[in-house]
Amino acid sequence: MRGFAALVLLLSFVSGPVQARDALDWLAREPVTLLDWGMTRLRGDLHDTVDGLSRDLRTEVSRSGVFYRFQDRRIVAYANFVDLPRNRTEEVCKDVYTRLAGALVRGGPQGAGGAAWYLESVFSHDSQGGDRPQDLGDQLADKVVLQVTIGPKPSQAFDDGRRIACTGRLDATPENIALKSEG
Repeated sequence: MRGFAALVLLLSFVSGPVQARDALDWLAREPVTLLDWGMTRLRGDLHDTVDGLSRDLRTEVSRSGVFYRFQDRRIVAYANFVDLPRNRTEEVCKDVYTRLAGALVRGGPQGAGGAAWYLESVFSHDSQGGDRPQDLGDQLADKVVLQVTIGPKPSQAFDDGRRIACTGRLDATPENIALKSEG
């Protein structure tokens, strides 16, 4: 029994005390991918664009952001606008959606390729080459979804839960924007 106790004591000195992993050391070793970087850049562009649009529309934004949806491999950019019940209509939602999408891709070429050009510039290196897909922008235009929701203030959601959401590609025409009404 003494031998066993001595062995346990010896092993505790050899292995040392158990230490938790340091958060900053772990973060410093984790690489940032182009997906991470592109989503961060898209989030910044979205925030700036939503901020300007809300001033133009004289409305409030309750939340906006970007996330990756693993289930269907989509990048979702979203903005939730606060407005009166009478303004929560399909027409208003499509108008806000079209204005927001247009403002996001404004710096790119006009026409059908604007969204692909914008997304390629946001989600890639500044230099070309390597094994980068030739149709990167087109693929991203299929994978990035914009969702605009018009509804009540979060504090009023239980009293007035009526909201409308518009969802589609950044280059969606009004007839290709999906609508969903709740409440």
